[in-house]
Amino acid sequence: MRISDRLRYEIFKRDLLNMKSELDRYQTMISSGRALLKPSDNPVDFSICLRFDSELKKGEQHERNINRLTVLGNYYDSALNKIHELLTKAKEIAITQASDTMDSSTRLSSSEEIKGIIEQLVSIGNTNVSGMYIFSGKTLDTKPFELNDDYSVTYNGTSDVMKVYVDNDVSEELGLSGSKIFISDTNIFSVLKDLKDALEANDVEGIRESLDGLEAALRKTESNLSYVGTYLGKLERVKDLLEIRKTDIQTVKSEVQDADLTKIISDFNAMTLAYQTALYAMAKIQELSILNYLR
Repeated sequence: MRISDRLRYEIFKRDLLNMKSELDRYQTMISSGRALLKPSDNPVDFSICLRFDSELKKGEQHERNINRLTVLGNYYDSALNKIHELLTKAKEIAITQASDTMDSSTRLSSSEEIKGIIEQLVSIGNTNVSGMYIFSGKTLDTKPFELNDDYSVTYNGTSDVMKVYVDNDVSEELGLSGSKIFISDTNIFSVLKDLKDALEANDVEGIRESLDGLEAALRKTESNLSYVGTYLGKLERVKDLLEIRKTDIQTVKSEVQDADLTKIISDFNAMTLAYQTALYAMAKIQELSILNYLR
């Protein structure tokens, strides 16, 4: 079959366009530093990189969750230290006022101090961080503690808390409930109310009995402080592992998708020369016509 000049010209033009497209691809690889630009470049490696991207995104979310839990953990640590300080002060008051040298007036005055301690503890229990009550359990938008007229305290939160993922298939509690800190095992508010009532009634025996409850409240608070310290340490270790995994994934992903710039630039320069030569040839072809031929 005879190939016409026009067909030869069209084939030449198509090849020229293909060369231009390939040059554009090389330029994109050089500017992005990536050899994989679309699935057709290497379907298997492109799929692997997509899985790496998905894993990195999950890791970023896990890291955000850890940072959030760490911030909360520091709030809990600060709150528990303040609770321990206030309970220690209440214990000192109870020890002093349990002495037979004290009288009803000093005990009545001390009852006002205990009221102040209860009020401060309620304020701590109602700590709000960015619109979230950190001691309310799962009901984060509910103010957890209500101080009643008789200085008893009502808890309106839940005993359990929500959980968030800090790694694949690994979740941690989103903080601590007010029930765990103030109510369960030893009800700190009840212990302090009993002490207040005993002081107001000049009940020496009742004041002495409150010491056992205060000791239990202090041990409970120390246990919670230890828990928070362990909790924060665990979050830090998980964060370190996530960072190591992130670095490993990025390294492997780079090996799969990154371009060999030395080779790419060399190929680009060679193709640029070929393209320019082809353009020159095309220009010469376009100059030819039947008139040129007849001359």
